[in-house]
Amino acid sequence: MKVVSQRLADKSILRLIRLWLRSPVQQPDGQLEKSRIGAPQGGVIFPLLANIYLNVFDEIINNPDGVYAKEDIRIVRYADDFVLIKTKHYPPKILRRMNNTLSRMGLTINQKKTKLLHISKSSFCFLGFEFRMVQSKFKWNTKRYTNIRPSMASRSQLYARISECLKIRRHWKIKPVVYKLNEILIGWLNYYSITKVTHIWDTVSQIKWHLDYKLYKWLKSKGRKAHKALRQRPFYNLVKYKNLLDIEKYASLKFHAKATGRTLSVSRMSE
Repeated sequence: MKVVSQRLADKSILRLIRLWLRSPVQQPDGQLEKSRIGAPQGGVIFPLLANIYLNVFDEIINNPDGVYAKEDIRIVRYADDFVLIKTKHYPPKILRRMNNTLSRMGLTINQKKTKLLHISKSSFCFLGFEFRMVQSKFKWNTKRYTNIRPSMASRSQLYARISECLKIRRHWKIKPVVYKLNEILIGWLNYYSITKVTHIWDTVSQIKWHLDYKLYKWLKSKGRKAHKALRQRPFYNLVKYKNLLDIEKYASLKFHAKATGRTLSVSRMSE
């Protein structure tokens, strides 16, 4: 609350946050347990408070006269997830100091999700993206480049959402289902398409293949004889005749729109 009060002056808001932090936590058995350690991870207010509280940690890392700056260490953080970056080998004392710093703040590193690695030898995932080093596709080029793409977990989550969307709408008409699918696809592509940063073309091709298969199964279910023609090439036909989002075209337009500074607008039918 001391850190929060440095950014907020409204006493009524501060009182509300204080009450929120003291509110009991409901256990799986329905019992209420008094909160003693602040907002639980995954709570509604947790990301906001984590950003405010861990700003202190950012200041420690970025202090030009501090140990971290002298070791040329930089931090990239979102809420309670962060990556410490260094161009050379990490000295053991830095890891111990980091743990001690967070311990004094009342925080504990999640050892299962924390690892020390060299980017040229191992990839890592952060905020749904996978960071890795890859060889150039040109045989004459022996250099390796940083490749950033949607992680396997993020793709699996998208596939699960597509499957769930089709499963619970088995008897819906095609246009409303297409509308729901477009919402899912546009939201996913908007997050993972970053101009000159992410490489999503291979991923988009995989999503297209997966979506084509799922649409075939959906159109075939419950004997949709009237849609036999659409089942021959489900993705292509629904894009052409039913306004399904052409994800390859959208990703390409989005890339070029950002590169030229234009705003990309997508027409979507009403439900």
